Amino acid sequence: MITCVIIWNLSVQRIKLYHKNITLVEEITEKNKLKDAETRLLELYTISKKNVVFLRDLIELDLKTGIPLAITHKKLAYFLNADPNYFQARYIDLRGMEVIRVENKDSTVAKTYQYKGDRNYFIKTLHLNKGDVFVSNMDLNIEHDKVEVPHRPTVRFFTPIYIDNVLQGVVGLNLNAKNWLDSFKGQKTTFLNSKNEVFYSGGDEKLYAPSKTDLTKKDRFGNAHYYQRKISLEGNQNWTLFTEPNIVSIQNQLTEYKTSTYSTAVILTIGVMLFLSIIYSLYKKNQYINSLNKTIRDRLNERNTLLKEIHHRVKNNLQVITSLLSLQSSFIKDDKIKGLFRYSQYRINSMAIIHEMLYKSKDLSKINYGDYARRLASTLISSMKGTNKKIDLKVEADEIHLNLDTSVPLGLMVNEIITNSLKYGFKNIDEGLITVKFEKLQYPNFLMYIGDNGSGFSDEIDFRNTKSLGLKLIHMLTLQLKGNIEKDNTESGTHYILTFQEIEQIS
Repeated sequence: MITCVIIWNLSVQRIKLYHKNITLVEEITEKNKLKDAETRLLELYTISKKNVVFLRDLIELDLKTGIPLAITHKKLAYFLNADPNYFQARYIDLRGMEVIRVENKDSTVAKTYQYKGDRNYFIKTLHLNKGDVFVSNMDLNIEHDKVEVPHRPTVRFFTPIYIDNVLQGVVGLNLNAKNWLDSFKGQKTTFLNSKNEVFYSGGDEKLYAPSKTDLTKKDRFGNAHYYQRKISLEGNQNWTLFTEPNIVSIQNQLTEYKTSTYSTAVILTIGVMLFLSIIYSLYKKNQYINSLNKTIRDRLNERNTLLKEIHHRVKNNLQVITSLLSLQSSFIKDDKIKGLFRYSQYRINSMAIIHEMLYKSKDLSKINYGDYARRLASTLISSMKGTNKKIDLKVEADEIHLNLDTSVPLGLMVNEIITNSLKYGFKNIDEGLITVKFEKLQYPNFLMYIGDNGSGFSDEIDFRNTKSLGLKLIHMLTLQLKGNIEKDNTESGTHYILTFQEIEQIS
């Protein structure tokens, strides 16, 4: 019973959520339409301000240069013919009399001029600073104290004209907003001017009369009946756009979803007992699997702890061996034999560092070989040359991680090469550079460049056939790594190019 109640309660909640979502989608769609309309109006508004400034500059230039007004008339006519959004352009002098008036309905120049000195747009424009633009609210164009028919929604853009900083009059453009309002055809969008008068209606509102729509109205679910957007241009031109959601579409979608949801709830109720029995069975199996997983995790943690302890002890044992060799060498007088002991300590230390890095790492199978090479080389430089000698180290590695079976022989090889560099390459040199660089090739292949800018190989030494233990060890380790080593004679000093493979580790 509890399960059935939950199923039906969830079904009701899903229907409510679906209703909320489709209402939200409808709201977003309608608000996007309003936002798009506002964007287009702002563009038209901005362009109109630029156009009236352009006409002002044109008339100012003509007046300064004494060009006949007939030519200026033609320029304004060309402008109106080029842009159907404007139906009238004019220049009015300080007395309020029209000096130029051109209309684009026939692109003719007016034969009689009217007095506009009592018009609000003329008076306000005269009081503007140079360069400012007056923009009127949207209204119906009035000529001879009558509204023009057919109706023509108008926004006026006026700016003062100055010549040599002396006010001469005003120039203005009349924008016909009908083209912009006609873009709402087919939509349930209504446009109100600042006086709440309807200039376009997507419903049953009467045009050019006060709106009777209550924009705060909501349905029984608390959803708004109308979505509105207030438009304010530079804080003084205020209009309102509002639209209605598609209630019929929302109801049809909701009815279809209710049918589908309730049908699913009935089927779920019929099969609930079988479903719960399967769930219970799976639950018991899942408990058993979780118990096994926990046991495995515990065993893995124990294994990792043991491995860390082993690596730690191996590292400690190698350090004990190093200490024993150091103690033993203190009783030896022969410097050559002492050197052999010391180089053996370096080799053992190269392995000890690997085990130390492994037990400190989260990944017990691999180490970051760039960090290892940097640490090993720094230790050798400090041990063999001290801190007073300026032997620099440059290590480059692209996040290369190698397993234990590869790290040990490769570390011994790096140890031998750097030891030789410090022993022979910088024998009588206090400054120098040791370079180690690793590159990934196609797995499991890798490339290592290693060398120094010291005094270089003696001509008497055969790189591939020598009695030197260090060089013999390098060749043996190269074979162990299934690789190949070459001496790079193009660089000054001693440099090697080694290709090697990561040795497959057997657990």
